[in-house]
Amino acid sequence: MKTKPPADLPALMPKSPNGDGMTALVLALLGVMIASTLWGIPLAIVLGLAATVYGVIGRGRVKRGETDERLPALIGLIVGATVAVVSLGFTAWFIYGLSHAYDSDPRQELASRGGVYEAPLGPDETARYRDGLTVTVGQARHVPNLPGDCDLRKGEETYAFTVTYVNAQKKPVDLAWNGIHDDEKLLPSGNPPHGPMSPEWDRTHPWFPDSLAPHQTVTVTMYANVVPGSTALEFTCSPTAYRDDAHWLLPLR
Repeated sequence: MKTKPPADLPALMPKSPNGDGMTALVLALLGVMIASTLWGIPLAIVLGLAATVYGVIGRGRVKRGETDERLPALIGLIVGATVAVVSLGFTAWFIYGLSHAYDSDPRQELASRGGVYEAPLGPDETARYRDGLTVTVGQARHVPNLPGDCDLRKGEETYAFTVTYVNAQKKPVDLAWNGIHDDEKLLPSGNPPHGPMSPEWDRTHPWFPDSLAPHQTVTVTMYANVVPGSTALEFTCSPTAYRDDAHWLLPLR
């Protein structure tokens, strides 16, 4: 009696493990953990690239039939490449930000004659900055004391003058903070005054904006209280934190 020979049985011994794939997975996971810290990002780039290389090698072993463990190599390849790309992108962004940290707000010096403390400008004279921003201060005019002025002391006189900002460049300019705190709009009694520190005053007397649009002009009337007998008023303008201060000496009439 003839019998049919048995079919080939599958190999009972498993194929060799995918060491390169496991290495890729471990390196990728280490890269993820290290990339969570700012100072570990450079090392995460190296680990991510190494995981990518080992993942490619591990995938090659699977395709050649040397091992059947494809999952560690695939995960290590994907995660490692992602860590490397994200870390490289963050590093490039960080370096770019440092190199351009002062490009938008470079320090601007006065380009006009006068305006420094030793040689102040006079009424209706203009301080010019190199980027095109100009500041003009008008003449000081004697005006009646403002009702509700919390800063007015007995015997003081009030003078008004205009300050004009002109942005002659093609990009906006951020101005220094020139507002008034809400708690400064109250009298000692807790009641809102009806003068320059009241909400009504703010609505009818525009103040400096937070920024000047390209080619925008803004004129604001400012008030100062001086003691009797004063002959001049010193005014210092600080348009922004990164500009030279400009000084004026305004005669009082």
